[in-house]
Amino acid sequence: MGLPMSRWALVVGTKGSDKHARLRELVERLRARGVRVGGVLQEPIDGQEEREGYVARELGGLGRAVLARRAKAQDDGDAAKQVICSYAFDAEALARARGWIARDARASDVVVIDEVSKLEVARGGHHDAIVDALAGPAIALLVVRADQLFAVMERFGLDEPLAALEAPEPAALGPFVDQLVEAARA
Repeated sequence: MGLPMSRWALVVGTKGSDKHARLRELVERLRARGVRVGGVLQEPIDGQEEREGYVARELGGLGRAVLARRAKAQDDGDAAKQVICSYAFDAEALARARGWIARDARASDVVVIDEVSKLEVARGGHHDAIVDALAGPAIALLVVRADQLFAVMERFGLDEPLAALEAPEPAALGPFVDQLVEAARA
């Protein structure tokens, strides 16, 4: 049995589809129309040859936290790190990001939770903050990789979102923003 989830929206895209550029533009457009937007953007740290990790950027303030770095052999025994998909996630940084999400879920019209994936499906990462956000008054905007969508929807008991955007479909951004603005004002 799922939670009552009528106030959630979805941005979905494949790996490498530049969901982050769409999210930044989406946040700017929503704010320009008077919608209070909070939550977390998870931005990549790109190295010369491969992705080195991820940084969480607080949308409701100026906070930044390095969530994950490419895993090293010594990370396996470190209790403060969870290794998944070749990245070592920092427990303290994840806790800070969860706190931002929880705060913004109570104070925003739309709370962005980027990127919901295997870590959250395994009940780690932002999992608990997502559960709280989905039960709260804000529209929970989940950003999910396409190959993880079914598992995420199943884990959180989600039905159809009130709005969905497939990244990087720029032409669909305007109607998606309109749907979110309308839902936020309802």
